[in-house]
Amino acid sequence: MKQISVVIPCYNQGGYLDEAVDSVLAQSRRPVEIVIVNDGSTDPDTNDLLAAYDRPGCRVLQTANRGLPAARNTGIRAAAGEYICCLDADDKYHPEYFARAAAVLDSDQEMRYGAVPAWVRFFGSSHILWKTMGHNCEGFVSSMQGLRNNIQSATMFRRKCWEEIGGFDESMTLGYEDWDFWIKMLHRGYQWFCLEEELIYYRRKEQSMVTRADAERPRLLEQLIRNNREFYERNLIALLLARDEEVRRLQRENAMLSQGLAGTNPDDNGPAAGICRRVGRTLKKIFPA
Repeated sequence: MKQISVVIPCYNQGGYLDEAVDSVLAQSRRPVEIVIVNDGSTDPDTNDLLAAYDRPGCRVLQTANRGLPAARNTGIRAAAGEYICCLDADDKYHPEYFARAAAVLDSDQEMRYGAVPAWVRFFGSSHILWKTMGHNCEGFVSSMQGLRNNIQSATMFRRKCWEEIGGFDESMTLGYEDWDFWIKMLHRGYQWFCLEEELIYYRRKEQSMVTRADAERPRLLEQLIRNNREFYERNLIALLLARDEEVRRLQRENAMLSQGLAGTNPDDNGPAAGICRRVGRTLKKIFPA
């Protein structure tokens, strides 16, 4: 049976760490180790916690602050497992995720699948369900990974893929390093198999690395394309056509909405009806049918 290693980078997130570790220790298929990387935390409580952290199967690596991708690489280099899970310190897993994800990789003798994502339940400031897709899902198209990131960073993947790719790009400290990693995996011919169950839990906060990355999106997209030029050149036509279809779908939906709002009873002169009519006229100008 292949061994599973869990890598948890931690930068000033000590208040959430026990919850993340508990979700790993609760797995029905236990990992061989949990490698926690203290990425140069400046929070005294986090540093005090990690200086004396004593949980089953856990060890803590102390490093200077170099950012999330470097912390992940440091943890993976120190890990022994053939299957890797990189869990952010404020996220967590369902108890059956490791067993079900590892079973897919165990049975994949041809090594078609480099990773096994699952559906993701957001918690904290929002509670939506992200229905992740994979090559086993109807309608999934690999090239669309170039438009948006389709899988979450806590996804289990083969260490072999990480070695072939050369690890996470340590220059991408502002974000999108996992998106970059999955594109590189696809470009090398690997696929991923999606477990269509909510088995990963992602904490949403008002301020997070995702919100900071969105603020730097133009610069990060430029780097993403530069890192994966061959992937984008090969899939450019498919990506442009997909974007065209998305725009047409939004135009159709907004045309239907504007028609519905404009159809408000003209004899109704109340405030709500007036607002609806104005919104309808505006939408027609912005999104002509």
